[in-house]
Amino acid sequence: MRLRRSSSLAVPIALLATVACLAQPEEVLMTVEPSVSFENGVWVLRDMRYAEADGHPLLLDAYLPTDDEVHPALVYIHGGGWRSGDKAGAFNAVRGDLLLASGIAVFSLNYRLSGVAPWPAAVDDCLAAFRWIRANAADLNIDPDRLAVWGGSAGGHLALMMGYLEPGPEDLDAQGRPITNFVRCIVDKNGPTDLAADDMHSERALVAFMGGSRDEFPERYAEGSPITHLSADDPPVLILHGTADRTVPYSQSVTLTQKLDELGIAYELFTFEGAGHGLQGADRAEVQAATARAVEFVREHLLRE
Repeated sequence: MRLRRSSSLAVPIALLATVACLAQPEEVLMTVEPSVSFENGVWVLRDMRYAEADGHPLLLDAYLPTDDEVHPALVYIHGGGWRSGDKAGAFNAVRGDLLLASGIAVFSLNYRLSGVAPWPAAVDDCLAAFRWIRANAADLNIDPDRLAVWGGSAGGHLALMMGYLEPGPEDLDAQGRPITNFVRCIVDKNGPTDLAADDMHSERALVAFMGGSRDEFPERYAEGSPITHLSADDPPVLILHGTADRTVPYSQSVTLTQKLDELGIAYELFTFEGAGHGLQGADRAEVQAATARAVEFVREHLLRE
């Protein structure tokens, strides 16, 4: 598949036909049709089905450079307490204009929300999305071995899980060798890191996500915590968090950095004094500067071979 700008309708129509065929299980009917458009100088492929779970099509969007080069990619995972949110809006959330100008593609995925299926559905879906991107990398002009992940709040939790979970024996690099990690780096904006902690476990959205309380499912809360899966070979992370966050306490990021220090894993922590969840109340210029640094952080790790 060649992704090029054209004044003719032939190219978008051909892309649409190709996208509709990418890794689509034939036995499951599409409830949403994929689409291809050219917007702001990039190809936008919307509603590509990366998997199906219990009759639910799982969809993602892709923002792809128009040249014929093979590009690294960032995967964005939306927040919303695991119970709401959507893949739309990723382009602005991760400064897609800057990333794509650097030759970095952007993907944004939906996953099953807690009202549809509790733990571990969302994590399973995110893993399926990464595997779909890797499996279809050649058709999308993507380098499967140069991926990053970015998420905020619940999306930050899922991004950390994608960074820290161990790949399976079926997860191979472009040369057919086992991979160590799914991604080269992580950007985490106020994501939960220790679900079983006293300052986090009773959060109502978390209880719904886990399908019960910490007392009912202690193993589940441990398994769902990113810090449980940390190992010394895990990728670096850039963290943004406000000290007055009442939804995901700042202590969650402190706990993460302590574990990272113990293991010698590189990280950058941007602390916003007095800011609430989602950095609400933070100085706008400081947020913009930190976001620009996050973009540069992704560039540094994805644009090297």
